[in-house]
Amino acid sequence: MNESDLVELRYQSQAVHDMGILGLTRILDVAIPRNARLGITGILFFDKGYFGQILEGNRADIEVLWASIQKDQRHHKIELLGISTITKRRFPKWAMKLFDVQEFSSAFPKFSEVIDSMTDQDLKALDSMSSLWFPA
Repeated sequence: MNESDLVELRYQSQAVHDMGILGLTRILDVAIPRNARLGITGILFFDKGYFGQILEGNRADIEVLWASIQKDQRHHKIELLGISTITKRRFPKWAMKLFDVQEFSSAFPKFSEVIDSMTDQDLKALDSMSSLWFPA
């Protein structure tokens, strides 16, 4: 694989229904073997009804997976935060790692500070604004 073929894709979305541990486990049961087969690595974060995900891999495989993610009925308001060429994976050991809030907070303290400071009212306002920026 050429260095220019290795990319990182980041997105966020909102769950359609409360996922619960069983719903999250089902996602991982499918994602881990599929991602391992495709050589895709990354992390999945879920909190307060919102997903955040970082995926790393060959551009062609990431684009196919991204198309599938966009069709997944378990979430909506899917927002691509970026796709960029990378030279090295940040998560080379994880075909998919689910972070809980505490674990994510210790790994990504700056992001955690922002999330922790958000109230339910902030989340509702953000949700309303995102529908203006990204109409369905």
